[in-house]
Amino acid sequence: MDSWLQRLAVRGPADDIAAFKKATASPSKADYLYERAQFRTQRLSFVKLRSALPPSLADGIDEAQDPWDLVIDPPRRFRDGTIEITYRFQLDAFEPENLIAAASTMFPRLMYVLGTVAPSADEQSSLLAHAGKVRRWRISNRIKEPICAKIPEETEDNGDEVLWALAEADSKMMDEVMNHWKKKVDEIIVQSGNARPLKHRRSPKTRRGRISNDDRVSREGR
Repeated sequence: MDSWLQRLAVRGPADDIAAFKKATASPSKADYLYERAQFRTQRLSFVKLRSALPPSLADGIDEAQDPWDLVIDPPRRFRDGTIEITYRFQLDAFEPENLIAAASTMFPRLMYVLGTVAPSADEQSSLLAHAGKVRRWRISNRIKEPICAKIPEETEDNGDEVLWALAEADSKMMDEVMNHWKKKVDEIIVQSGNARPLKHRRSPKTRRGRISNDDRVSREGR
């Protein structure tokens, strides 16, 4: 089976993100080692996550495979107090959709967006999971065709150029299927009460009736 490119973004309160990272980190050796020490063990283990599920959730989920070729983006911190971690990886013998849906039940305050780009199957799709509910979306031809149009026709002399263009197209389509859910994730975060209310700061010139230094200078110079 050919490898499928996957990306998993998990967003929510800091405590819940920490719990998810603990539930998915395994001391087992990763399939591919990187120069950074954090990758000497499996930082995203679907095998461990499945074993942590209660039987009612684990039933029906196939034997899990741990991701390989794993890259973890730096945590992204939002103004509402939530944190997002993003994992980029590949799989070739396990489809994690059902496992992610089950994890969303075990960690209901987290939002999960799972993107899949499978060149061999012409599959570009993503799902949004939250509190056991799953929504799915596939990229449209309207979006896909302009991206693929930039891939040159292969000849005897441009093999490397074509491979690079194919990889770039896959990356752009992965961005599209992940970005599709951004607004919806923001909405659910607010509706679920998991966001920390933003503090509206008044401008210096209106705070307690004071005038800012810049404003005072501009007035005196008139």
